[in-house]
Amino acid sequence: MWSPGCSRSNIWIAELSAGSGTATLTSLRRVQDLEGHGHPFNRLQAFLTRPDYEAAAIDAPFSVPAHRVPGGDHRALLSAAAQWDREGRVFATGTTLVEQLAPEKAPLGIKEYRQTERVWSVNARSTMWAGSRGGAAMTAACLTLLALIGRPIWPWSPATSNRLLAEAFPAAQLKAWHLPYQRYNGDDAVALSNRDLILEGMANRCHWSPTAAAVMLGCADALDALVCALAARAVTVGSLSRQPASGAEAEGCIAVQS
Repeated sequence: MWSPGCSRSNIWIAELSAGSGTATLTSLRRVQDLEGHGHPFNRLQAFLTRPDYEAAAIDAPFSVPAHRVPGGDHRALLSAAAQWDREGRVFATGTTLVEQLAPEKAPLGIKEYRQTERVWSVNARSTMWAGSRGGAAMTAACLTLLALIGRPIWPWSPATSNRLLAEAFPAAQLKAWHLPYQRYNGDDAVALSNRDLILEGMANRCHWSPTAAAVMLGCADALDALVCALAARAVTVGSLSRQPASGAEAEGCIAVQS
């Protein structure tokens, strides 16, 4: 999905213009459509080092279970991730993450969850599992990205920080809004109906063009990108459904708008 020529990539970026009123969706595109000519991962890194945004949310884990964080220090985790062997790739594999953080469970790891994932009771992928439907690979990618960007990260940095990064989880966000949070990905009638219900339920939270609406109705990943952008805004304006609980200093916290 990260390949430069991938036309069906599930990695989308939504940009909002917010101000003090209702947010407006101003851009919706795949990571392959970002400016530049390098690898899309490197273009995303450059995009997030720009000075002209307030906050960004990423739909990927920002940490791992506390007892897997080196010394319980998130900065040490990011520093370690930046040094993992990438084997010629732009980020390390999920198997490498398991080997580095839970070598006794290598190569596939173990299905362990952070407190913030357990709180929302949705189908989260385990950050420590590199097997089928595991989350280790996207965790390795995200940790690498965070380390390379070097921007303030919530909740380790205050919500008032400029160019703040936060973790989002669309399923948790949709559940908090009492909107369909399962079975909205795909082309069957149920998925299409659920995406339509989601957009209808979000209409009072954000404005978008008919063109963007058509893209989101046709692609759950594009819709997820908008949900993430709204979660980023929630951090900066203080409209979160839950505040970080104990353990967040190592494990992080999923940002969910109230």
